[in-house]
Amino acid sequence: MKSKATSKKRSKKYNPNKLTPAQVQANQRQAELRREAAQEYEFSMRFVSKDVRDYIEAKKVEEAALLERFPNRLTIPYHFSIAAYGYQDLAIVQVLEHVEECEKWNVELTITMSDRTDQYEGQLIINQPFTAPKMNYFEFSEGKADCYVDIGGGLRRKGWKGLNAEILMALDQNKNIPDGFGIDLIEVEISTSSKFKSVSAYKEFLSVAEWVNSGVAEVKLRQLWIADQIIGNGKSLSFGDAA
Repeated sequence: MKSKATSKKRSKKYNPNKLTPAQVQANQRQAELRREAAQEYEFSMRFVSKDVRDYIEAKKVEEAALLERFPNRLTIPYHFSIAAYGYQDLAIVQVLEHVEECEKWNVELTITMSDRTDQYEGQLIINQPFTAPKMNYFEFSEGKADCYVDIGGGLRRKGWKGLNAEILMALDQNKNIPDGFGIDLIEVEISTSSKFKSVSAYKEFLSVAEWVNSGVAEVKLRQLWIADQIIGNGKSLSFGDAA
């Protein structure tokens, strides 16, 4: 026999502080991004300076209308400078200013040479390593006076003269280059490590990496550069010409 008594339906009190599953997941992902962004990462790139210069000059001709649209630009378009270095991670984080000062810069030159006197056949390949101390990208490219550079043998000299000048100095001081040999090609490899400036910088780097993997990096970087010019947020210049 059923009871005639009626039971009251309990209603849940709304809790404005309670998170939905989607909000919890979003917060967890944000915490993960903060942890990832706080880590130190290694970055590198390898390039031939002439190839970089030729690529950028060709893009200036191809995109003349874009450059004319922004006559007061402070930087060259990101899709020029980053693509010129093959979308390598060091180019991305430096051109877009994603990372803090780098603790140490390692540079290695691979120099391909041949005899100009016709006494020897074939080519000679020489490796020339050197380092730069802690500094930001612009100082690494253009120079920094208030630092000390390790020149080997326990000796240091004051001041970093900038990447291009340091490469020329290293070549001039290299005792392994025989007389009569001329340089055919210099390949530059740069490696360093640093932390991201912020979570937003880290997220932008991840986005650019995804653009590269998806084959849309040129279009997206072009759009990003245009947006930055409109809001006055021009970022760093590309690496200076080397050698």
